[in-house]
Amino acid sequence: MLTSAVLAFGLFAATPDPAQFFVAPNGHDEDPGTKEKPFATPTRAMAAVRALVAGGLKYDVRVVFRGGIYPLTTPLVFTSADSGSAEHTITYVAASDEVVVISGGRPIANWKPAGGSKWTAELPEVKAGRWFFRQLVVGDRRAVRARWPNEDGVLHLATVSNEVKSFTFDRALPQESLGGQDAELVVYENWSVSRALVTSSDEQQLATATAVGWIGHGDMTTASPGKPAFIEHTRAGLDQPGEWFLDRPTGTLTYLAVTGEQPAQAVAVAPVLTQLVKIAGTKDQPVRNVRFEGLRFEHTDFALPAMGYSEIQAAHYGPSMKLPTHVQAVAVECAYAEGVRFERCRLAHLNNSGIGFGPGCRRNAVIGCVIEDIGGNGVMVGWRGVGRLQRGAEDTLDADWADPADAPVGNEVANCVIRRCGADSRGAVGVFVAFSSDTRVAHNVIHDLPYTGVSIGYRWDTTPTSQVRCVAEYNHIYDVMKALADGGGIYTLGFQPGTVLRGNLIHDVHRSAYAHGGAPNNGFFIDAGSKGFLFESNVVHRSSGESVRFNQCQREWHTWNGNAFEGDATVARIAAAAQRAGLELAYKTLQPDLLKGRGK
Repeated sequence: MLTSAVLAFGLFAATPDPAQFFVAPNGHDEDPGTKEKPFATPTRAMAAVRALVAGGLKYDVRVVFRGGIYPLTTPLVFTSADSGSAEHTITYVAASDEVVVISGGRPIANWKPAGGSKWTAELPEVKAGRWFFRQLVVGDRRAVRARWPNEDGVLHLATVSNEVKSFTFDRALPQESLGGQDAELVVYENWSVSRALVTSSDEQQLATATAVGWIGHGDMTTASPGKPAFIEHTRAGLDQPGEWFLDRPTGTLTYLAVTGEQPAQAVAVAPVLTQLVKIAGTKDQPVRNVRFEGLRFEHTDFALPAMGYSEIQAAHYGPSMKLPTHVQAVAVECAYAEGVRFERCRLAHLNNSGIGFGPGCRRNAVIGCVIEDIGGNGVMVGWRGVGRLQRGAEDTLDADWADPADAPVGNEVANCVIRRCGADSRGAVGVFVAFSSDTRVAHNVIHDLPYTGVSIGYRWDTTPTSQVRCVAEYNHIYDVMKALADGGGIYTLGFQPGTVLRGNLIHDVHRSAYAHGGAPNNGFFIDAGSKGFLFESNVVHRSSGESVRFNQCQREWHTWNGNAFEGDATVARIAAAAQRAGLELAYKTLQPDLLKGRGK
């Protein structure tokens, strides 16, 4: 969580004669937006800025938010009408020492005790069919969607039908039918996760509405005997403190409080929106020089798709190899954005992916941010949810930009703390980089992930793509690969000339007792087609597999200089790497409890 000192840092640097507007929860949109008479909503402030833009910016503009929660009913959409210019910036900033939350959620009120630790709240919009959610945050903690069994690796598939929609298990299921509860069968594949709506069950077997897995790729990404599984969102699983269940027919939300917790006094929030911010420029009119400083972006949801959620890799999903691939929506979407900057912000409790830089994104930056409790990927450079694509060998899965000028260029993710991604989509990663050039991922602390820390490249052969010259340097990556297999601290794919992996400290790369498939987890997993990298001054230790693994590529395709792997990672070299890697001095207060050079 960002401290007050962090929020205050650098938020009011002097600018010559700036235009300033103020926004406060107790303001009024009919007022002029001054410090004494602030606006009430972000949209009113944006309208005031838009009027200045229309007249031609003559100076930098600042919109200062006083502390409080700003609930959104629709995403904030920034177009060229909201853009800064080549000479002047527009900055949306939190007031000094004040916590500002841009929220896509709605607080849950009217809690009533229902015996023991059980509390209930009636939600008429859910009963009326106008609202349903898959995430609930109580306090600042993601509550657990009631699941059975409670522990991973306890339940395994025993048999799977030919159509991959009917299953038996290695232990008896709950006696009640799980159909009609919005229950989901969740199966851990080798390096991904599959989810499907449960239609019926008895103690012996269970059926789903859709096939479970990315069909056509074999057992690695498809439900098969022996794989670990659990059932999420079921009344039978509502048995542990901190769990919740939402009954759609009655609109009743039930929550089991943890010891000492009083839901009537706690802040419980459920998401309403899937996106918070859209930077929506065009090729001819990009959005330029808009900045966000010290703000918190929180609470979005990811609905279970009608096709089910069969993850392929890194929050990309689809029903089969013969059909198009999809990528998760991002809570903060950027397209044709130039010089857009997120600094010392917090992104949290987002059940889809966090920030995505798509077509036409140039010289944007995510600096000094805390990104945590994310359902999918933390940051995506080369997000292909919008834009025209040219299909590759794997159809839409590895499709590059149809117009090479659309490839993101010169974007940066630096000095961020990125943790607890993949909370819903377990095969997601902290930072994803693909189909972009000159991306820099530097001095981040990336940890506590079910799968890979940083994934670079997304084509499984050596054909050239727009993905070139990525620099991933001085990142501290640890406590990763906590659930799945076949990944690592840093994972790469494809021909990427000019790519540099330098000074990264990677350790505590796990392999869970229930991870499926024979492939190990490694410090660096250099996967299919990876070619053209410089590995320099990296240190890897305490990895469950070898420090470096190659698959369908060769060591000789890369340049190696001064790395410390396996036995070469001495105490002295680890200590030296720890001094260089991770947050730079000005950003150390982002996570004061970091354990230097150790796992969590």
